[in-house]
Amino acid sequence: MLSLLKKHWSLIFLLVILTASSVLKVLEVSRYNFPFTTDQGRDMVDMRHMVVTHTPRLVGPTTSINGVLLGPFWYYFNIIPFVTGGGDPSYIVYWQILWYQLSVVALWYVLKKNHPSLAILVSVLLLLMPTGFNTARYFWNANSMVFFTIFYFASFLWSLVAYKSETLHASLRGGIPTWQSHTTKLFMLGLISGLAMQIEAAFGILFFPFAFLYFVISSWPRGMAWWKSIKIIFKQTLPLVAGFGLTLLPQILFELKHGFIMTKILFGEFSGQGTMLGEKITFAEKLAQRWEHFQLLILRSTHLPPNYVPYLYLSALALFLYLYVTSKKSKSEAIKLWCISYWFILFAAVFYLLFPQKLKEWYTLGLSVPLVLFLGCLLSYLWERKSVILKTLIIVLMSMTVYYSLKSQWDYTRDVAFKPSDDRSNMRNEIAALDWVYQNAEGQGFKVYSYLPSVYDYPYNHLFWWYGNHKYGYEPVETAYLPGQPEYIRDVDKIWTNKRELGSQELVFLIIEEDMDMPKRTEAWLGNFSKLCLLKEQVFPWHASVRLLSPCSK
Repeated sequence: MLSLLKKHWSLIFLLVILTASSVLKVLEVSRYNFPFTTDQGRDMVDMRHMVVTHTPRLVGPTTSINGVLLGPFWYYFNIIPFVTGGGDPSYIVYWQILWYQLSVVALWYVLKKNHPSLAILVSVLLLLMPTGFNTARYFWNANSMVFFTIFYFASFLWSLVAYKSETLHASLRGGIPTWQSHTTKLFMLGLISGLAMQIEAAFGILFFPFAFLYFVISSWPRGMAWWKSIKIIFKQTLPLVAGFGLTLLPQILFELKHGFIMTKILFGEFSGQGTMLGEKITFAEKLAQRWEHFQLLILRSTHLPPNYVPYLYLSALALFLYLYVTSKKSKSEAIKLWCISYWFILFAAVFYLLFPQKLKEWYTLGLSVPLVLFLGCLLSYLWERKSVILKTLIIVLMSMTVYYSLKSQWDYTRDVAFKPSDDRSNMRNEIAALDWVYQNAEGQGFKVYSYLPSVYDYPYNHLFWWYGNHKYGYEPVETAYLPGQPEYIRDVDKIWTNKRELGSQELVFLIIEEDMDMPKRTEAWLGNFSKLCLLKEQVFPWHASVRLLSPCSK
C-alpha cells in the first residue's frame, strides 16, 4: 500500500482535490440555490423553443451590443441537460460544473507525460481557483468561458507537441511528414477557438489570432524565399483556419439572410457612431482601469492571503524574464509553457488597451487561466530544482492553498448556500412564489403577470412552464409581464399546451419584484390592474410579493 501511494501520490492527490472541489461546487448550488435572472430565463426560453418546436437556430444569446448576437453553440451545448432535466435549470448548472472539472482533467492529461509536476500543480490550482467556484454558482455563457479557456490551452499544448519544425523541413525534402497527427490537432484547436468565441466574444476573440500568430512566428522557415515560406506556412496552418472558419458558418448564414445587420451594427459601434458599450475613455483612464481590473484577476486566481499573492506573481515574472534572457536554451521545452502563458497575457493586455471603452468584469474571466498557468510554471520550475528547501517551500505553499481554498468554500457553503437568500432573483425564492400561486389557485386555471425590474418575465415564464407542469400538472392561462402585449416569446400556442381554463372567480396573480431604482414604475405597472380587487397578498423577505386578484363584486 505504501509503495502504491508513493508511486501514484500525484494522481491520488489530484483525485482527492477533484472530488472535494466537485462536492463543494454541487453543495453550493443545491436545492435551487442559484441566481435565475433574465439572462438565464431568456436562454431557457430560447432552448425551450428549439426543443419543443424542433427549430434549429443560427444565432445565440445577445452580446453587450444590442442587436449583435453570439453564435448558437451555447444553446446546442446545453441541449443535452435541458432535455435530460425536462427543462430544469439546475441540470445546466450541474452540467457547467461537470465540464469545468473535465477541462482541468483534460489539461492534466496533456501535461502529465512531459511535465508531470506542472500537470499536478496547475490542475490543483485550477480546481481550487476562486474564479472557478464563483463561475460555477450559476449558469451563464460568460461564466463558461473559464473552462473553455482551459480546453483552449489544453488543445494548444496538445497541438504544440505535434507541430515540429522537422515537419516543415521534411515537406521541403519531399518526405512524408506526420500530417495526420498535427492536422487533426490544429483543426481541433481552430474549432475550440471558434466555439469559445461563441461563448463570450469579448475574450474568445483572442484565441484564434493568438494561436495563428504563435504558430506562424515560431515555425517560420529560415533561409528561403519569402513566397516559399508563405506557401509552407499556409499549408501548415490551413487546418487551424479551417477549424475556426467552420464555426462561423451559422452566423454567416444569418448575416446573408438578414442583410448583414450585425455587421452594420458592429461597424457603427466601433466607428464611433454607437455608445452601447459606453463612452470612450482616455488612454490614461484605460491604463488605470485595466490595471485595477488586472489586479482583481490576480487576487481571484488563488485563495491564498491577498498580501502574499502579488509577490508570488512578481517572483514568477522576475524569474521567467531572467531565464528567458539569459538561458541559451530559452526556446527549450523547459520554459516554453511559461512563454505561452506570458505571451498570451501580453497579447490580451495589448488588445484591451486598444479597446476604447471600460472593460466589464465578465469580459476577462478566462484570463485567470493563463495567470494560473504562469504561476504554476514558477512552482514547477522550483520543484524540479535539486533543493530540499525549495521542495519544502512548494509543499508548504500548496498545503496553504488547499487549506485556505477548502476552508473558504466550506464557510461559504455553511454561511450562505445553506441559509435563506435575500436575493429576489434566487431560483429557490422564485419557486416559493410559484408554490404560493398554485396553492392559492387550488387547482383552478389562472392568469399570472410578473413585474421584474428588467421588464421581461423570462425567468417566471419558463418556471411556470417547467415547474408548474412538473409539480402541479398544468400551466396558467396566460403568463406575461402585462396583459395583451405584443408577442415577445415566439410560438406560444405551440409551447403552452397544458393550460387549465379560468374558473368562475377568474383568478389573476401578480408577482412583484421590488424595483429599488425605479419604484414609480412599479406603481404605473400596478395601474394596469386597478379594476381588479385584492383578495390576498404574501410579502416575502427577499424583496418580492405575490398578490391574488379577482374582478370586483358589483
